Amino acid sequence: MLHSENYNIKQFFPLVTKAIEKGLKALQEGEQEYKASSIEIYAQNIFSRVHEIDNAFKNISLTLEYLKKKSYQDSKYNFSEHHSFHVENFLLRLTSVVDRSYLLAGSTMLMVKQSIEKLGGRNPVYKELNNFSPESAKILTQMNSEIKTLKQTRNKVAHQEGFSSKNLCIIQAIENSESVSQAKSITDIMPLEAIKDVVIEDSVEKFQTVSSAMDELVTELINSLSFVYSGLHKKYITKI
Repeated sequence: MLHSENYNIKQFFPLVTKAIEKGLKALQEGEQEYKASSIEIYAQNIFSRVHEIDNAFKNISLTLEYLKKKSYQDSKYNFSEHHSFHVENFLLRLTSVVDRSYLLAGSTMLMVKQSIEKLGGRNPVYKELNNFSPESAKILTQMNSEIKTLKQTRNKVAHQEGFSSKNLCIIQAIENSESVSQAKSITDIMPLEAIKDVVIEDSVEKFQTVSSAMDELVTELINSLSFVYSGLHKKYITKI
C-alpha cells in the first residue's frame, strides 16, 4: 500500500484538494501566486513529503525488477554493467527514503523548509523530534541502523567508486575475456548462467529484506506522528 493511502495522511486530502483548486484558478486567471490557508499549506506539505517517499519506494521496486534480469536484450552493455548500475541506483534510492523521512518529520513539526533541506539538516530535525516525539525519533534511529550494513557500499557509490563484488568480478572476467578458451577455463567450473544466478540472488534477497523493513518503519513513523495529524483533522478537516 502507498504511504499516501495511510489514513493519517489520506485524511489531509480534502485540504490538499482545496489548495490545488485555488492554484488552478489562479493559473487560469494568469496569476503567478495564490492564497491558501495555513492548514491547507501544511496539509499540502505533508502530503508532498509522503508522496516523495512513495516515489522513492516505486523506484526501489523498479530497480529490484531489473536486478532479477539475467540478460538485457538490445543493449550494448553487458550483464555486469547493468547489474552494477541497478545496485548503485538501489543504494542511493534507499538512502533517500531515510532523508525524506527526516524531511517528513521536520515538516510535521513546522520546521523551516530551508533549514531541514540543507546539508546537515538531519541533526536539527532529530534533536527537535527527540523532544517532540521520542517514539518517532527512535524510529529514525532504527532506519539508520537498518541501512548501516549497506552504508559503506553506498558511500563508495556516492564517491564514484562504483559497485562490485567477488562474484560480479568473476562475471566481468568472463565478459572481458579475449578468447573463448580463457572464458571456458572458468565456465567449465561453473556455468556463466549459474554465476549470474548467484549474483542476482545475493543482491535481490538482501535488498528485498531491507526494503521491506524500511517500508514498515515508514508506516511506523507516520503512525507515531498521528497524534499531530489527528488533532489537526479534528480541529480543521471535520469542519469542511
